[in-house]
Amino acid sequence: VDAGLTWDEVRADFEFLKTECEAAFDVASTEPKVESREEQVSRCAVPYAEPPRHLPPGTAPTPPFAPPPSGKREVMRKQMTRCISEAMSSDPRVVYIGEDVEHGGYYLVTSGLKDLHPGRVVDFPPDETTLVGAGVGFAQAGLVPIVEIPYAKYLDCGFDMFTEAACMTWLSGGREGMGMVVRLQGFDRGTFGGNFHTHNTLYCPPGVDVVCYSNGEDYARGMRSAVDRAKQGRMSMLVDCTDLLNKRHVLGKDKAWLRPYPASRETLSLHDVRTYGDGEGGGRGGRGKVAVVTYGNGVVTSLQAREALPNPSDVDVVDCMLLSSVPDGLKEELAHYDRVVFADICKEGMNPLSGMLGELQRPIERGGAGLAGKRWCAKAAARGYNPLGSLVTFLNVDDVLEGIDEVLQ
Repeated sequence: VDAGLTWDEVRADFEFLKTECEAAFDVASTEPKVESREEQVSRCAVPYAEPPRHLPPGTAPTPPFAPPPSGKREVMRKQMTRCISEAMSSDPRVVYIGEDVEHGGYYLVTSGLKDLHPGRVVDFPPDETTLVGAGVGFAQAGLVPIVEIPYAKYLDCGFDMFTEAACMTWLSGGREGMGMVVRLQGFDRGTFGGNFHTHNTLYCPPGVDVVCYSNGEDYARGMRSAVDRAKQGRMSMLVDCTDLLNKRHVLGKDKAWLRPYPASRETLSLHDVRTYGDGEGGGRGGRGKVAVVTYGNGVVTSLQAREALPNPSDVDVVDCMLLSSVPDGLKEELAHYDRVVFADICKEGMNPLSGMLGELQRPIERGGAGLAGKRWCAKAAARGYNPLGSLVTFLNVDDVLEGIDEVLQ
């Protein structure tokens, strides 16, 4: 009314909405009922044709400390900026929204993007409910939004809207997608800001593909895939470990975490995993050998633990990038090992790898990895809150070494 509408116009709008709602209920009442669990689950996300596996079964393990390849190598942060700009350049529907993103964001990941893509990199106030809600609206209007949440703990403030976005496809009976990408920052190992800036718990609701990449090269491939999934109507959340954004070295000054930017058509499937190991004779695994399954910060931590062993070649590190379900690549990889350590950077009891154990323990012929017949253990971050100025609550090298010792006994 304050905007100039009359009461009759407002009443007419309400009557129109009433008619539309009643018509929708009439249509829904005639639809066939869902009769099976499989059908119910299938409606949580629109179908999507995965790209070919970048790391198909049998791929030789990646040397943990490979010699520098030719070409320019950069830190993860710069490759993230580049791949986001690449997505925006290739499709005018891609927009980027968040808090302070016009000025580079909290970690400079969006530095320079506002000038390169005028009007499509937009700041929002520190209100995560509004921010995620805008992403939902943009997606429903035909855009492809990338929504940045500055810290994992901040998602709590917009959690109801986030879960509403996650179940939108299910609410439509699988007919309407929710094509958006959420960038969730946080998962640091540093001492800045205490629990609210180093929060390490994850919720993976049905309808959301949750992934975490440990290096810039894989991040660029994975972001390309996430944007492609969004264009097909799927919702993804990419979890960033901020401790990795500017990391150069794993041990000493080895520059092992500087990576080349991948070729323009390279992507990652949700089912890809990357194994770091010596791969003697082009193989992996073997009797008595240990696989450490981890992701994000845990990859570097586990590689450091591996090098602290008398015989580092006894251990391979498996980077499991998909967290919301068990990737096929992980099942295939674990078939090569009879000892497994799950090293999760999230808090014990609130960590995604523990949710995979039930499926992995099934026999291989029933879609599992035969974990029940192997020696295995699970390690995770401490079940507490992260104090300012202390690293004691995070997954660390000693935790990984303890797990390796347990499965070797």
